[in-house]
Amino acid sequence: MAKNGLSQWTLALLRVVLGIVFAYHGYLKLFAPGGFTGTVGFLTTLGIPLPTYSALLVAAVEFLGGIFLLLGMVTKWSSLLLIIDMLVALFMVHLKNGLLVSKGGYEFVLVLLAGLVVVLVNGAGSFSLGKGFKSKNLQ
Repeated sequence: MAKNGLSQWTLALLRVVLGIVFAYHGYLKLFAPGGFTGTVGFLTTLGIPLPTYSALLVAAVEFLGGIFLLLGMVTKWSSLLLIIDMLVALFMVHLKNGLLVSKGGYEFVLVLLAGLVVVLVNGAGSFSLGKGFKSKNLQ
């Protein structure tokens, strides 16, 4: 823990912010009008195999993974799946556009990846619902 005693608070803050971002993006893909069909169409243009199933998988990982991050439950697994999701986005969509997000670039994805790696390495932290589970491997 950091000397100032804030490391658990900052880990919780990072986890919650990441959770909000991913849950919202997943929500839009699953429940917003045109969100799912738009995601299927986009994945089709990228040449992603089985675009309907892939869209469902991506949307579920983002929505449920975001909720799990918010709650601090199964955060290592959620982080790992979201890292894979972001690596696909980075290499299939954003990298070719350069750094700036305003030009479709990868800066936002890079920040999300960095945050997810921090959560993956550190787990949910003290301020999480997952802390109550007996198996620390699930956090």
